[in-house]
Amino acid sequence: MRLRRWVSGMSSTVAPYRWSVSEFLRAWEAGAFDHRVELIEGEVWPVVTGRWHGRTVTEVIALLKRWTGEVTMTTLPRGNSLPDPDCWVLREGATPLGALGSKLDLWDAKDVLLVVEISDDTLFSDLNIKAKIYGAAGWPVYWVVTPETIYEHSESHSAGYRFRREYRRGERLPIRHAGTEIAVDEVFGPEPGR
Repeated sequence: MRLRRWVSGMSSTVAPYRWSVSEFLRAWEAGAFDHRVELIEGEVWPVVTGRWHGRTVTEVIALLKRWTGEVTMTTLPRGNSLPDPDCWVLREGATPLGALGSKLDLWDAKDVLLVVEISDDTLFSDLNIKAKIYGAAGWPVYWVVTPETIYEHSESHSAGYRFRREYRRGERLPIRHAGTEIAVDEVFGPEPGR
């Protein structure tokens, strides 16, 4: 987002401040933010959640735990971003490559099996900006779960993902790292407003 500043009756565009990872970590660890935030390509973004979002995260985590070793909700560092996915799957037996600050672990791309964003108010950024970040990190599969559709991104590469497929109710969704598939209806949480 760009900010507009009015100077003597004329407008000029001011670029947003770009945080470094170390600046953001110092502020975050000191408790400087009064709400949940994430660092995306140097910008501080609020983490937006709501009733449907929270319920759906719970549903997805419970579902993945049936087929997967460890499902976590921790921040997943990548380059100049500290995204905060709604959940992600860690390969069983994986150990961190190191630490970032006092609270975050760094993971090898082969240990991150699936990243999931639950998206109602953040669809554009989840399908575009975060897909590029997650794909460039080498995380092989990325889901964006909306009230009507699950977008599965696969075959990561340096600019994002090669493929994006949409799944809807009545279809089956692969859980690639587990070698199985499930009914899409199992993934969806309650419909918004219910």
